[in-house]
Amino acid sequence: MRHVFILNPCAGKKQAALALRQEIETYFAAHPQEDYAIRLTDSVGAATRIAREECAKGDKVRLYACGGDGTLLETASGITAYSQAELTVVPCGSGNDYVRTFGDGQAFLDLPRLIEGEAITVDAIESDVGLSLNIAAIGMDAKVAAKMIRYKNLPGVSGSLAYDLAIVDVICHPIGDEMTVTIESENGTIARQGKYLLALAANGQYYGGGYRGAPHAIPNDGVLDFVLVKKISRVKLLNFLKLYKTGNYDHLACCEHIRGTAMTVHSKRPTYCTVDGECSCSDTISFRVLPKAFNLVLPVGIAKEFMTRNDSAPVFVL
Repeated sequence: MRHVFILNPCAGKKQAALALRQEIETYFAAHPQEDYAIRLTDSVGAATRIAREECAKGDKVRLYACGGDGTLLETASGITAYSQAELTVVPCGSGNDYVRTFGDGQAFLDLPRLIEGEAITVDAIESDVGLSLNIAAIGMDAKVAAKMIRYKNLPGVSGSLAYDLAIVDVICHPIGDEMTVTIESENGTIARQGKYLLALAANGQYYGGGYRGAPHAIPNDGVLDFVLVKKISRVKLLNFLKLYKTGNYDHLACCEHIRGTAMTVHSKRPTYCTVDGECSCSDTISFRVLPKAFNLVLPVGIAKEFMTRNDSAPVFVL
């Protein structure tokens, strides 16, 4: 198997991805029987192009997205047509939310554990605005994601702090959108209409620099977790955000959790949508599960633990 490391020099702070080069070279110098390559991105979309080029060679290849969730999504977008490809991530971006679902995000930074890890199949989300490995949404949180881009480039601002600053910005403006929501659930078609803060489609559990928006989501169970949050007052909003960040909001009357395969959301006026942090604006968007979309490599010790929890419990809670 070939190992291809796609490094995003712009990910995170202080060119964290580039700092991996020496560690990669040291590992493979000690394992000369292994074939590897290091490739750098130089523009938006470069990780997708590189991934396609490497997969088109036809042999079994493992692609390491060295960056944040955006680099991971770009890399994944380049391998969708290649069943022989394996995907993983070395999280050195500003958010690194996708790996949090698997419990020990730091394990993905342990290069030997990752290189020697094993693959499991995971689902993805197909939407009208692109592919998502983790979480896609429309409404307030998408507006926050759009504004977060501005804040995360400020000196000394982490991904989680940028998200918090973006929230303050958003709640200083009108919140809530009139939405019509249709969900293909495990119990048939469900329809909802009213003023909502957000509508979430989740394959993973975390987004926005550590917010646990979908605490029951399992990335390889063949369904998505949909979360609807009705519009509430700004007074209640602050308390809601505290609970939402930790995933402890199930008891709130404004929240509804539904599991299913597809959701379509129509907003009375165009509003922001986000797909793994990539933002756009629309009045209608659909999200659909893509079962067993990718072969995701987890570090040594993580895959077995993950599969055991997944098989033994109806809800995967870390």
